[in-house]
Formats: sequence, structure tokens, C-alpha cells
Amino acid sequence: MSVSSISASAPAAPPAQNSAFRNAFQQLTTAIGSGDLQTAQQAYATITSLQPQQGSGPSNGPMATLLSTLGQALTSGDLTSAQSSLADFQKSHGQHHHHAAPPSTNDGAAASTTTTGSSNVLDVSA
Repeated sequence: MSVSSISASAPAAPPAQNSAFRNAFQQLTTAIGSGDLQTAQQAYATITSLQPQQGSGPSNGPMATLLSTLGQALTSGDLTSAQSSLADFQKSHGQHHHHAAPPSTNDGAAASTTTTGSSNVLDVSA
């Protein structure tokens, strides 16, 4: 049995812009989680400065809604609301994780997972 490729991909973004967005978002969530309003506001400003660039961040959907809600809370200095909004988002959408492929079983089947950007490719050969 062989499944050669199952791929789910998102629109491609230039790696530097995508990386800058991810880094700023990580800084934003860390700052909100630790109660650091000033750093959270700075990270949000970085994210909004990246938004006009094509493909550097979400333009619609749940992430865009979250960023809008966080922006409103951070602009008004309401860290508690920002923390609540982020916690609600994480509960309803889960955390994004990449997991390694499970080890081979005794029947000789092997599985490998390759992650490239936002595409996941699974190749299972038996």
C-alpha cells in the first residue's frame, strides 16, 4: 500500500514576511500571557505594520478577528480583555503544533512527515 502525497497548502508568502509575522505574533501572545502591556502593544504595532504587505498575515477569518479584538483591547490598555480574547481563541481553535511521525511498527511499514511552510506531506509506504 502506498499513499504518495496528501497536501494541504495555504497561499504562499515570502518567507521573510511570513517569518516576521510569526515572530511578532509569538511576541504578542507571550507578552499578553505574561501581562506585559507595553511589549504586547509594540508587538501588535509590528503586526499591523506587516499587514499591508501581501501574504504577511491573515486578512480575514478567525485570526483576523482575533487580531482586531486584541488591537481594540491593547489600544485601550485593557490587558485583561486581551488575555481573555486570546484564551478563548486558543480554546476554540487549539494551539498549532507540528508532531513528528510515529516510529515504524514491526510490520515493516514506514511513515514520514515533511513540513514545508504551511504544507504537510505524508508519505506512507508498506
